[in-house]
Amino acid sequence: MVLLGEGHGEVSALPILVQKLLKEKEATRRLPLDKNVIRFGASRVFRWRRAERRPDFSEWVNGVTLAGRRSDGGAVLAIYDGDFKSFPPGSGISFCPATAAKEFASAATQAGAGITFSLSVVFACVEYETWLVAGAESLRGRRFKDGRLVLAATAKPASGQPESHGKRWLEDHCESYRPARDQAALTEMLDLGYIRDKNLRSFRRLEHALDELLKAVAEKAHTVTPA
Repeated sequence: MVLLGEGHGEVSALPILVQKLLKEKEATRRLPLDKNVIRFGASRVFRWRRAERRPDFSEWVNGVTLAGRRSDGGAVLAIYDGDFKSFPPGSGISFCPATAAKEFASAATQAGAGITFSLSVVFACVEYETWLVAGAESLRGRRFKDGRLVLAATAKPASGQPESHGKRWLEDHCESYRPARDQAALTEMLDLGYIRDKNLRSFRRLEHALDELLKAVAEKAHTVTPA
């Protein structure tokens, strides 16, 4: 399985997170993970042609084509932050993660998704850090390898709607937090059970996407999701 992501932090953190999930499902042999994430930003590859008032999928299709070739007939999983106000950027259309994921998935069929390899698209709402914040209880009292405290042992869980917090909460509560440096280490420490307890829709979608890809591999019938 090949991963598509966008941030410098996600490039190092996504393989750790997905490998954890695959291990839980006892699927690391059924769907071996390529840990070299293809960095391909959602805002860059899904553009709005203002003059023509239509989306342009061409760069996205190019990226998926590259990922599909690397997957060697396996699967591609694209995971992006869902913090857009409008999508495609500049369109004035309010962002909906479900709609955007379907548009990405549909356009990916031009690259052979669903025919020569499987593909799933997931948006983390609002950011990858949202999942880290949701699992913050498992990070309390822990330290980075450089000695920095991750979260105080007395740190309280983020209040309010679980999918309303992201990078800013970590910047306020985690000592000198930097995504590119710290996301992978935090993901290693993370207990996924705490995230599931928060019932985050985007994390449920991630787990379901993996299940869909694993089913496609088992049945040797390529899929594209969400449809």
